[in-house]
Amino acid sequence: MPVVTYSLLRLALFGAALGLLLLVGARGWLVPLVAAVIAFGLSYVIFARQRDAAGAWMAERAAHRQRRSRLAQAVEQDEAEEDAVAERLRRQQRPTTTTDTSTDAPTDADGTRAL
Repeated sequence: MPVVTYSLLRLALFGAALGLLLLVGARGWLVPLVAAVIAFGLSYVIFARQRDAAGAWMAERAAHRQRRSRLAQAVEQDEAEEDAVAERLRRQQRPTTTTDTSTDAPTDADGTRAL
């Protein structure tokens, strides 16, 4: 992974800058800060190719996540539409009930109720 490589190179450069400052006799709480500034400046110039590769890798990962997110949304929308169609079909297939269910209502010869 380019991001890990770039980060490790920057960390190594910081360690080298810090070690060099300590070797020449610099002391105090500002030494790590100065080493960080030196490492940042040098890494910007020296590791441009690695930085670009890491940036491209992160952009690719972000695009992949976005595509995956759009796919998940499309699947959810498709499932919702299928559920709506299934519910509509269930409602259409339910038998209709009549309001008068008494058995003593007069019927015709074919079994239908007489008016």
